[in-house]
Amino acid sequence: MMFRQYLTGIAFILLAVPSSSQQTLFRHESIITQLPHLVAQAAQAYNPLSQAYLTLTKIPERLSDKQVLTLRRSGYAAFAFEWSIRLFGLGRNEQAWLLFEQYWRKAPTSSHTRLLALLQEKKRFHAMERVQARVGHIEPYASISAMGLGRAVDVLNRDSIRHMGFSILDEQMRANDCEHTILLLAETLSGLEQLKRLKAQYAQSVLSDVLPYCLSEPLYIGDITQCNSHASVFIQCDIKPLVQKSAVLQARHLVIMTEEQGLANVYNGVMRLHHKSELELFIHELMHFAHFEDEYPVPVSKANWLCKTQGFKAPNLYVGKTAPSGWYQSDTCKFGLLQSYKPQYAASKMEYHEIHLSNQYLGLWLKSLDKTLLGPSDYQVYLNELSATR
Repeated sequence: MMFRQYLTGIAFILLAVPSSSQQTLFRHESIITQLPHLVAQAAQAYNPLSQAYLTLTKIPERLSDKQVLTLRRSGYAAFAFEWSIRLFGLGRNEQAWLLFEQYWRKAPTSSHTRLLALLQEKKRFHAMERVQARVGHIEPYASISAMGLGRAVDVLNRDSIRHMGFSILDEQMRANDCEHTILLLAETLSGLEQLKRLKAQYAQSVLSDVLPYCLSEPLYIGDITQCNSHASVFIQCDIKPLVQKSAVLQARHLVIMTEEQGLANVYNGVMRLHHKSELELFIHELMHFAHFEDEYPVPVSKANWLCKTQGFKAPNLYVGKTAPSGWYQSDTCKFGLLQSYKPQYAASKMEYHEIHLSNQYLGLWLKSLDKTLLGPSDYQVYLNELSATR
């Protein structure tokens, strides 16, 4: 009986006394209701040691613009810096930088961090670097801005990268056990995030169930491949600096996503994508791994050799003077010597990547994979050529 009374008493005490988290919440709510009084008290006379001012410096983000301006005009440097943060948020950058340069030394680290978080949200990575050139490197923002700008892997903080859920390509990393791994590589943070989205979308598609490929975890590589292009030219990347890394040597194909505003393409079994490339374009380029050809006019330089002789040149391309039975004229060899033909009358995904993949082309794809997967890929052949030249 006494034990039961003891337990009842303990329960009453626990219910009667708020938890520490509840007390903190009550105290915080109390401070918020007192904000007008605290601001008025701090603004009466400049006193950076007053309790009112010190309380307000802990929650500057909860103040209205009017309250921040009141404190700024009272001479408080920390709230002049707070006003610069708000100007950055409004896009009034010139004024914001003037205040930042004048007051960053007098603002607390917490305010520096809030500014970096705001700039990260707006993807203003150059501005993040400029801020940290003054206030010093603050993680994870130093690594975020470096990845946003495609800086070298060596400048990144490995713990920050891991906590953010990202991975980098390093010497020790190995490809997974899948025989047909496609290694996903990104030059920048935006590319890394887009590759994660593409991988997730691909995993939810029917293709992931029928194709033999395994997409790797997206990996950050920075500026090592030196991709370059512009809007109307194919993206080019130099993979030679990558080939000493074990995961690169074990892959069947590579995908490199860059910030460059160029045209996606596949060359030597390596796919180059722009960081805004979507799933349908990715699938179009993926078909090139199985040697499908584009059904829009290829450049003259390619047409000169591709369209010079008669025969089946790809799963979706026959070149000759007359079409095989059930094949239809295509535009692939518009600038070539001979005419080109495709296996489907309607426009296909190899002409317009936005078009849904037809069952006929999926069948041709799987049939081509039955043959091509028996030997090395174009990428693996290219690796061997690189090794021979070394």
